[in-house]
Amino acid sequence: MMHLPASVRVYLCASACDMRKSFDGLHALVTQSMQLDAFGGHLFVFSNRRRDRIKILYWDRDGFAVWAKRLEEGTYAMAIRRLRCYRRREAS
Repeated sequence: MMHLPASVRVYLCASACDMRKSFDGLHALVTQSMQLDAFGGHLFVFSNRRRDRIKILYWDRDGFAVWAKRLEEGTYAMAIRRLRCYRRREAS
């Protein structure tokens, strides 16, 4: 269980991502495609097309950290679009 301050936002990438990407590739998606600041301390969640793997990128005071998980059975319940376009949307 992760305990996050109330100021931390969680951003979900609306399109399926290449799970071979690591720090630099995910950072590029955040800054170029999602048009967000990756150094703000927020969490950026990426999933593959089958929705059985996720990666979370976040800035941890002195560098980027990536948390990854692969499900052995089942899938994550999230709406993934088959688009190459990433649009920034905020939920209130």
